[in-house]
Amino acid sequence: MKSRQEMKNPVSNKKRKKEARAAFRRTLEKEAQGVDPEIAVPKFQQRKGESDGAYVQRMEQEAQHVLFLSRNRAAPRPEAQAAPKEKSERKKAFQRRRLDRVRQRREEKAVEKLEQELLRDTVKFGEVALQPPELTAKPRTRVSMGQPGRKSLILGALLSPGRAPQPPASSMARQRILVEERARAVQAYRVMKTLQRERREARSARRPPEKQPGTSL
Repeated sequence: MKSRQEMKNPVSNKKRKKEARAAFRRTLEKEAQGVDPEIAVPKFQQRKGESDGAYVQRMEQEAQHVLFLSRNRAAPRPEAQAAPKEKSERKKAFQRRRLDRVRQRREEKAVEKLEQELLRDTVKFGEVALQPPELTAKPRTRVSMGQPGRKSLILGALLSPGRAPQPPASSMARQRILVEERARAVQAYRVMKTLQRERREARSARRPPEKQPGTSL
C-alpha cells in the first residue's frame, strides 16, 4: 500500500522519479560515452507492479554496475593503435617501390625493342634483285710470257677507262639512306635514355625519405 504522503502528493512522486532517472542517465553517459562501445547505458523504466523504492534501488544497482565496468576497463594503448598505421605506411612504400621497378623494366624493354627495330635492315615483301652483285676489284691474272702479244692485251684491258666497272647509283643512294636512318635512330635512342634518367631523378627527389624500421625518437 502507498503511504499517506504518496497519496497526498502523487505529482511530487512522479517528479522525483523523473529527476532520479535524469540524474542517473547523465552520470552514466559521462562515464561510458565514447570510451568503450561494449559498455551499454541502460534505459530506466518502471516495471508493471514495481514499487517506487524497488525501482530506485534497481536503478542504483544498474548504475553501480556500469560505473564498475567503466572504471575497471583496460586502458587504451597508444602504441597498439599506432602499430597498424605504421605497418600500412611501410606496405604502401613497398608497393610504390615495386611499381617503380616494374615500370622501369618495361621502359627499358621498350627502348631496347625500338632500338632493334630502327637498326634492323628489313627487306620488303616481293623485293627481288635485278642483277647479280658486281665485283669492284680486278681479279689477278697470270701472264704467260710464252704467248706473244698476251701481255699487251691484258695490260690494255686493265688500263682501258671504258672497261672499269662503276658502282650502281641505286646502291650508293641506299647506303646513304641507311646511314642517315641509323644516325637518327641513335640520336632518338640517346634522347629517350636522357628523358628516362631525368624522370627517375625527379621521382627520387619527390619521394620522402623512408623511416628505418626499429628506430624511435
